[in-house]
Amino acid sequence: MDVPFDQEGFIPFKVPTVDKPCFTYYKIFGSLSEGKTPLVCLHAGPGHPHQLQLDFAELWPRYGQPVIFYDMVGFGQATHIDERAGDQDLWQMSMFTAELENVIRHFDLQDGPGFDILGVSLGAFLALDFAVHQPKGLRRLVLGSPTGSFAAWAESMQARKNELPPDLQHDITKACDTLHFQSDAWRKAWLVFNRRYICRADPMPERMRKAMSENKPPNGVMLGLMGPCPLGTRPGSLRTWNVLPHLSNISVNTFIWNGEFDVMNDHCVQKVYECIASARWYTFPRASHIITLEGDKLRNDLIDKVGSFLAQPDVHE
Repeated sequence: MDVPFDQEGFIPFKVPTVDKPCFTYYKIFGSLSEGKTPLVCLHAGPGHPHQLQLDFAELWPRYGQPVIFYDMVGFGQATHIDERAGDQDLWQMSMFTAELENVIRHFDLQDGPGFDILGVSLGAFLALDFAVHQPKGLRRLVLGSPTGSFAAWAESMQARKNELPPDLQHDITKACDTLHFQSDAWRKAWLVFNRRYICRADPMPERMRKAMSENKPPNGVMLGLMGPCPLGTRPGSLRTWNVLPHLSNISVNTFIWNGEFDVMNDHCVQKVYECIASARWYTFPRASHIITLEGDKLRNDLIDKVGSFLAQPDVHE
């Protein structure tokens, strides 16, 4: 991904219970001053900043749509709050929703042509949590590997684990039960899990390898949101998160995708799809969770499906 960005910077974000200035880092591809509807990309995690979503910057040269990426507080180049690692009172979905609202206000996106939202994985959690409130200016919604509740997310993770050979299932379960993630058995089993359901590219792309090395469990944000186990067996503040009863509030056109071997399986994604009247859903054959890293064909297919969906004229046009 070699599209040059046009602007980057930091947005002040007040976190009420944190006694230091906090800043959201952002990067923009394209111009926000030409009257075109921008796309706001919400990154995955917990632990992965915006770099794994940068392939969507190609929507600017391909479709003429400006794209805004940002690192949420606690991630990447945004302010880190390591002194509150694992604090479930701090690391809540409501804080990240408030941060997204702050980004939108900073760029005055709620007025004019409005804005589109794309969220992948944890970013899709956030996109749904935001969209159910029918925010002013939201035009289109794109959801990559979404889930509508923490319980559905954990169920899908467990279902995928149960597809592994018994010895690998045992090693993952043992690590999660004991919270010991330093053994060779855990590393081997978790690598197999990732290669089957997170990124199936072989060899593993350097971007994915770097992301995995920087996101070893547990990290401070993951501890607060998901708990100490990557499978969610000891959940954090998201344990009661459930927007499924409210998804019918979403009236904007919505595009949903997942992969055939995605850690978010079809059963999980279908629950979201069935609740949004204006949604369409596509499952990419032979793909898993991070489709943009699984070869040029899948990557280009995904970008073009997203770009074509967002480029469709509104009904009133």
